[in-house]
Amino acid sequence: MTSLLRLYDFTIIALAGLAGAAIFALAFAITADVVLRNIGITNFPWLLEVTEYVLFGATFLASPWVLKRGAHVRVDILVSNLSGTGRRILEFAADTLGLLVSGCLGFYALRVALESYERGDLLFKEIVIPEWPFFALVTFASLLLCVEFIRRMVAKPESAA
Repeated sequence: MTSLLRLYDFTIIALAGLAGAAIFALAFAITADVVLRNIGITNFPWLLEVTEYVLFGATFLASPWVLKRGAHVRVDILVSNLSGTGRRILEFAADTLGLLVSGCLGFYALRVALESYERGDLLFKEIVIPEWPFFALVTFASLLLCVEFIRRMVAKPESAA
């Protein structure tokens, strides 16, 4: 089980790194596009579309890592004013809700990905690409989020400081 958890941890770190690298490459490409367009050489008409895809993908690739680190946006005014037991109950409830939402999202994304693959659906914009990989990515990220929510639910509570 320990080696499986290490593989999971390595996977989410690698995916977060991939998301960061993609955003870095995107920043470089946007800069190059602006410079080349302003000096009159060329532009990249496909860049806006690629930007949409990269931002979509990076969001889902990095989400399990963000959740693991506790770096997600949260309003903790209520949690910070609760006692240790109340805090653990509320955190457990939030993790349960997160697990249910991630599970539902992953389930329906998988269904749509399979249907899209079977039909051969394509996205027609500047670039023509299959639609199903986007839904497959959501499915995969949702699965990793479910694992992380379960890990949070079964984790030993931190000792009160």
